[in-house]
Amino acid sequence: MRKSWYSLIAITGAVGLLASCSSTEQVDADAHEPQVELVAATINSSSTFFGQALIAFADAIEEESDGEISVKVFTGGQLGDASSSYQSVISGDIDIIYTDTGWFAEHQPIFDVLATSYLFDDQEHYDSIVNETDGLAYFEDLLRESPGLETIMYTGGLERNIMSTFPIESVNDLQGRNMRTGGSGPELEWWQLLGANPLNVNFSEVYSAIQTGVVDGGHNSLDSMVENRFGEVVDYVARTQHVLALGFVVMNGERYDNLSDEHKEAIAAASDRVQSEYTDHAFEMADDYKDRLVEDFNITFTDFDKEEFIEISRNQRMEIARELGAEEVIADIFD
Repeated sequence: MRKSWYSLIAITGAVGLLASCSSTEQVDADAHEPQVELVAATINSSSTFFGQALIAFADAIEEESDGEISVKVFTGGQLGDASSSYQSVISGDIDIIYTDTGWFAEHQPIFDVLATSYLFDDQEHYDSIVNETDGLAYFEDLLRESPGLETIMYTGGLERNIMSTFPIESVNDLQGRNMRTGGSGPELEWWQLLGANPLNVNFSEVYSAIQTGVVDGGHNSLDSMVENRFGEVVDYVARTQHVLALGFVVMNGERYDNLSDEHKEAIAAASDRVQSEYTDHAFEMADDYKDRLVEDFNITFTDFDKEEFIEISRNQRMEIARELGAEEVIADIFD
């Protein structure tokens, strides 16, 4: 089950908007330095963790370049949905996007590995890979090869857990349960490996699907459980911490290559600042949101031995890598 359903979607309503803000490079007559204008986009709203991280990155780029680079950020899908935004950064109609890793599997199937669970043990392990130079160089090189994208920042660290209408204390408790999946091949397969019955439900319909008993739960980040008030329709959260989110901020490769060395250095400096700050922030948020779920929604958290979940997830990851002839390199990165 691999992501093969992504297709090219033309941007319609966003064309006029892009026409007024598309990438340009002008020469400052006084300073004789290029004035670069970039367009960045995300489907996440400006109030979300990922939306705020992209805005902070844009501000940091402007600061690090002494105002020589300006980045206009469009949040909440203003320039198109996730699929069209991805195609637009490839074509160069948008310069920068924040996206999760699933879309990259269209061009590089090994990215399905990054959609599996328990890639990272904890923050220390996460930092040792994501926040270390060249920690994910294997994937960065693949993106430059095809579809021609430059990775300029990572953002993430938010933990995902299983929310449900029933208590979960072991994998056995999931047998035969209807659990929401977002449609990702690895995610759907993961639920099946756990013994659950995954049902593809649009995120906007998750609340009502749980409320009406169509599904018995799903998985989500703690902040999303609070903000979307899922605590009103579930009673339990199993703190599996099976996902520590990993998102990519990528730039059109040709556009990046046309920047001066000084401007590339400014982007790298901004990335160093914001990536580290927001990673720390993501991990710090978890306990606060856990407390809110308990206090505001009377949620019961279950903590238990996660080894069976970890083993099932690792086997899934290595099977994907084995099928694609990348077992050794994936083991070297994550194990």
